[in-house]
Amino acid sequence: MLHPYLGIDIGGTKTEVSLLSLGSPQTFEDYTLLSRKRCPTDRHHGLPSFLRNLNALIEETVRDANVSLGSLKGIGVGLPGSIHPEIQTMVQGSIPFFKSIDLRAEFKNALSFEGPMIFENDANCFALAEANFGTGRTWATQNQIHPANLCLIGITLGTGVGGGIVMNGELIRGRRGGAGEIGHMSLRPADRQCYCGKSGCAEQFLSGPGLEHAYQSRARPDSSVSGKQIFARSRTNDPFALASIEAYKDDLLQFLSNLSNLLDPHIMVLGGGISLEDQIYEGIETRLSEGCFLTSDPPAVLKNSLGDAAGALGAAYLAFLEAQSLKGSM
Repeated sequence: MLHPYLGIDIGGTKTEVSLLSLGSPQTFEDYTLLSRKRCPTDRHHGLPSFLRNLNALIEETVRDANVSLGSLKGIGVGLPGSIHPEIQTMVQGSIPFFKSIDLRAEFKNALSFEGPMIFENDANCFALAEANFGTGRTWATQNQIHPANLCLIGITLGTGVGGGIVMNGELIRGRRGGAGEIGHMSLRPADRQCYCGKSGCAEQFLSGPGLEHAYQSRARPDSSVSGKQIFARSRTNDPFALASIEAYKDDLLQFLSNLSNLLDPHIMVLGGGISLEDQIYEGIETRLSEGCFLTSDPPAVLKNSLGDAAGALGAAYLAFLEAQSLKGSM
């Protein structure tokens, strides 16, 4: 018997929908991916246009799996911003038309869905998925750590820098949903203005655009290259690429040391495009040990294993938890 849940991962450039089925309504450990679709977010045409496109994408996703929208047990939505856990509004985020609206009302109306629906920060969805189904779960099993005791930080290094915190198996959201906004921790206070209005935010140095800026400042102002190209050039001994990546790794180590001193996790799981580059992991745990207050047994720093499927999977898992919570309160 199918127990379908829908996970939606909305990013600045693409939106992904995953339809997952559970073998039992009591556990999410064994799930099956029934269908997965994606489309451009197209955020420049406003909320009504976005919701129409999303509705069409969902209809295509459930139709391909021969599942009706009415049979869904719940929908989870990951968004690029801080989501207030109680009133389900976006307090701050990178897509303005989601801010300060009643997300649940707008989405339920547009999608004609009456079942359980929950909204969460996309990096929180990433961290939750990796903790329960990805690298975190594998590491915990190998190291005989019970899932209820796992302390994990998920860090996305892509267009921006995001974070999700799972402490003792539980997602940490904070008072207004702002826990885990690690991309806006200050790394170099007097350097580089951030879109959030502050200067020196970690995102300005550890994101893909941050690395590209570092390379351009060393090479030529017009030397427009992607982060992936910078890593490729470093392997041909391009001096500007090598210097930019070494500076990046220094900043990353400082950043991870600060997080370790604050939260003392078992593991830090990296996601986003930069996380795919093996160079950033070379010697990282030894250097992390040197930079942390607790110098012995530093956190493991590992690449994610779920790729760009993690966000939608984490969102669907939250929908499952929400449905179980509502069922338990009845």
